[in-house]
Amino acid sequence: MGTRINTIMQTCFFAISGVLPRDEAIAQIKKSIQKTYGKRGEAVVAKNFCRGRSCVGASGKVTLPTAASSDFDLIPSISPKAPEFVRNVLGQIAAGHGDMLPVSAIPAGGAFPTGTAQWEKRNIAQFIPAWDKDLCIQCGKCVMVCPHAVIRAKVYSQELGDKAPATFQWAKPKWKGMEQDRYTLQVAPEDCTGCAVCVDVCPVKSKSDASHKAINMTPQEPLREGERENWDFFLELPEVDRSKLSHGQVKDLQLLQPLFEFSGGLRWLRRDGLHQAVDATVRRPAVYRQRYGLLVNLRRQPAHDTLQLERSGPRAGVGQLAV
Repeated sequence: MGTRINTIMQTCFFAISGVLPRDEAIAQIKKSIQKTYGKRGEAVVAKNFCRGRSCVGASGKVTLPTAASSDFDLIPSISPKAPEFVRNVLGQIAAGHGDMLPVSAIPAGGAFPTGTAQWEKRNIAQFIPAWDKDLCIQCGKCVMVCPHAVIRAKVYSQELGDKAPATFQWAKPKWKGMEQDRYTLQVAPEDCTGCAVCVDVCPVKSKSDASHKAINMTPQEPLREGERENWDFFLELPEVDRSKLSHGQVKDLQLLQPLFEFSGGLRWLRRDGLHQAVDATVRRPAVYRQRYGLLVNLRRQPAHDTLQLERSGPRAGVGQLAV
């Protein structure tokens, strides 16, 4: 049966609810099982019958406590550091209480401020990427493919780095003319969704352990407090001078401030005018070329403010994306 629980839940519902007499309900469920799974063989039908009998025998009444016994509270949907409008209006909407807001709480004309996603700490990832500074080659691929701009890199002076929290990591930058500065790859622990695209695209592997990369998925809870403090400090560091960077190299693009952050799951992102296709064709291009004959190339057109998208294979064609 694998992870499918529909038969078990149906049996439990009718056994407990009393909507139908128990024996009649179970007989009808068995009839449905025979009709649905009969063509797959008697062994599959017998397994479903067995699961149905065992769940009825194992069911019992659960007594709910009269008071909560936990020693922690739910994390608020919006950071308490957020502006008043974000806390009182967007915070209520994010918590599912938007219908309770009065009309007077909505801005005149319906215009909402931008950049408010930074305050919505969804905290949904059980595992987040952790940076191995000794193994990292600072290629910037993880920063580029992150669908929500939660992985960012900066180069900053040693004087600023001396004020960092105790767990804040840094490495020597691998850029010409920046050897005296510090490089940090930082993750926003409460904004990360745990998709692991960054780990998939990381090209570096440990020589002693092939499963260990320069960035690896790690349980979030033990890291949350420390990485939250590190993230706040990271945001205070100045952005790198854009005029000193090449906008045509991924290695340099990782140091640009993202202009679109913490999206709700969009596939196309904009980072300084360059769109990223964060889907399976980027994460595992070889597999998808073999399976579908699909190849996507993004090229900047020097004479126009557009990107040309070339697609070969069954859906061959050329499209334009405005930037």
